[in-house]
Amino acid sequence: MGKPKPKLVKPTLDKDLDKIAHVEEAAQHVSRGFAPLGIALIFMVFATVFAGALAMDRPGAWIIVAAAAIGAYMAMNIGANDVTNNVGPAVGSRAMTMGVALAIAVVFETAGALIAGGDV
Repeated sequence: MGKPKPKLVKPTLDKDLDKIAHVEEAAQHVSRGFAPLGIALIFMVFATVFAGALAMDRPGAWIIVAAAAIGAYMAMNIGANDVTNNVGPAVGSRAMTMGVALAIAVVFETAGALIAGGDV
């Protein structure tokens, strides 16, 4: 009689690895919701730092920095409202999907800002 073959399956290890994989998936699912907030915060910090660098040697620089932070926040809100007003009817009537509507909104909102600039 030959030697018995070693058992290659280790149920305890498999269970532990499944638990770790489950925790990783849960963490990824939870952190996905924070990505848009993080991007918005980075934009606001960038606008604030940029304004602070330009107004560093001037009196009342803190007012300019605060105004830049508030302006960045308002720009995001106004832009989101504008996109919602433009794509809402098309998506609501199921004429196009949300992804297609957002892609079209990105193209035309950017083109409008670059072409018309401050006249809008």
